[in-house]
Amino acid sequence: MKLRMRIRKGREVKFISQLDMMRALERAMRRARLPVKFTEGFNPRPKMSFTPAIPVGITSDAEYVDVEFTRELALEEIYDSLNSTLPPGIALLKVGDAEGKLPLSSVNRALYTVVVGLGGASREALEEAIGKILSSTEIKMVKKSKGKEKEVNIASGIYGIKINTAENDRFTLKMELAAGQDASVTPFMVVDALREYLPSLNVLGVNKDELFVFDRGRKILPL
Repeated sequence: MKLRMRIRKGREVKFISQLDMMRALERAMRRARLPVKFTEGFNPRPKMSFTPAIPVGITSDAEYVDVEFTRELALEEIYDSLNSTLPPGIALLKVGDAEGKLPLSSVNRALYTVVVGLGGASREALEEAIGKILSSTEIKMVKKSKGKEKEVNIASGIYGIKINTAENDRFTLKMELAAGQDASVTPFMVVDALREYLPSLNVLGVNKDELFVFDRGRKILPL
């Protein structure tokens, strides 16, 4: 039995790594006595696969994991037992059958809510900066991966930036960005790009709202 789970990563755990998230989920499953299937060999590991890691410091309502079990289980049983053993800040939001679903590795877009402070700048200045970013064909950023640095052009991975709400100097933005194993753009990269036109911009909070596959004009949710 292979199931897909949607996990929340809350404020209490936003500074832990994906590896720590995986370990917390494994421990919770052991405490809940769920019959997770393990790999074979000298160092057996739970048969679990996650969506790509998010940067430390981001909360999320859309962390997905596929887990294999040795026998059939009621979804309600898994939902209740796992939520009773997960640590504060981590919660199972939804669980369903993974069979027949697109693989998590095919996810290619993410939606984020990004709260920013303008540092005294105007809404018009923010709108102008967003317009310049969305009309750019080249936005160079240095990406760090496995101790190496690489210059990349993130312009093609920025699909949308919208002002959602505004209160005094505090603005909430909605961003649709590239995600996945092949190419990804983080909200922090976009904010760095916006700072080229609005240096006073600062990030107050980031949440990943959803992950999905965008294919030929269709949005396909993982679960």
